[in-house]
Amino acid sequence: MRARSNIFFLFFIMGLLFSMTSGDLHAKSDIKPIQSKTMENITDKPLADYQQKLLELAFDAATIIPIKPHIKDRSRAQEKVVEATLKLGQPRRADTYINKIDNWRRGIGYAHMAFYLAQKDHNVEAEYYLNLADQVAIVAEDWRRDRIKSRIAQTYVLLGNNEEADNYSAGLESAETGKMDQVKMMRFDEETFNDHIVSLDAWVSRGDVDITRNVLMAYAELFNRFYHNKEYRSLSEEKIRTSWTKIPWFIRVEVLMDLSRYAMENDDQARALEIINEAQEFVETAYWRLEHRIAFMARLIKLRHSAGDQEKAQKDAAAMLKLFMEEGATIVNIYRAEALCPLAEAYQAMGDKETALKVYKMAIKESLENPNSRPRAEDLSLTYFSMALHEVEPDAELWGRIRQVNQELKSPW
Repeated sequence: MRARSNIFFLFFIMGLLFSMTSGDLHAKSDIKPIQSKTMENITDKPLADYQQKLLELAFDAATIIPIKPHIKDRSRAQEKVVEATLKLGQPRRADTYINKIDNWRRGIGYAHMAFYLAQKDHNVEAEYYLNLADQVAIVAEDWRRDRIKSRIAQTYVLLGNNEEADNYSAGLESAETGKMDQVKMMRFDEETFNDHIVSLDAWVSRGDVDITRNVLMAYAELFNRFYHNKEYRSLSEEKIRTSWTKIPWFIRVEVLMDLSRYAMENDDQARALEIINEAQEFVETAYWRLEHRIAFMARLIKLRHSAGDQEKAQKDAAAMLKLFMEEGATIVNIYRAEALCPLAEAYQAMGDKETALKVYKMAIKESLENPNSRPRAEDLSLTYFSMALHEVEPDAELWGRIRQVNQELKSPW
């Protein structure tokens, strides 16, 4: 690993060491936002005013959660908003948010930023954020450290620095092992295909569920990368199916959804629908908690609609909305928004903006069922950034409701 002689980082590390408590970082303004000179080539994409407002509301709802004793929930919610902000092409806004995270998740936020910038070929700026992420990783503990290092390793793969990527990925816990390979698979050519299959097979042979889950995603990347090569595509899919025998159903569904997306990206709608049907059979026949069943079905509905089966997509969406209306009260109230937001996203993807808005209103209403403000704030943050991501503009009634519920976020937490 590189020598770190920069005095900025020395003082930064010293400050972190004094501020670490039980794996959490309680540093407020010790990290200054990146200098404008370094960011002069970085811009935020244009966003509608309502999307900007919803992102601000989402981050504010997460940030109002008290640090004591809820720093873990607070920082997790803040990180989710950072990820949504980057998906909307808002790196400058994301930088502002990251610097307000008060525990180790600030480090993963920097790593997310570096990965985003590397994807956009802003390599100098990406290196800056990698250094910031590394400083947090140095003083983080256990899986927190490994989560940051794993994302750093993935970014170094994008930057073409496999030596550094290997350094950061060495010795990671099983939940993070293999994630770097998912990025590597995006970049290799046909001549190295068999070598990478052998490498991934070796990971699977260890029999670790977490590692196998990550390797399945890497096989899926090979499926996409070599879709035009029937032999390689078929072998990648075969490896997935022979490796997931001990893997939980929900992970299999996740992988199948990735495969269906990749098929569509390669203009193979027929194969995408076959895979979607297989995934839906898993959802319909396995045991799921109701909130998970609705959320997974909503994601499949979006894919089905994109693959051209609009009629069944609409029918399935109506069935899931009816199911929630009839049985949603059986879902623990802190999980209801997590079921409703994906369903609203599905309706928006199908072009039914009226129903999408209706379902989002339901999500906000359900978020208020819990008497404590912490779970309320988490659900509201989720709902706001979901609306921003999927371009659902609140009407006057909903804006008024949002103002009211935000004012009600107070003790008890």
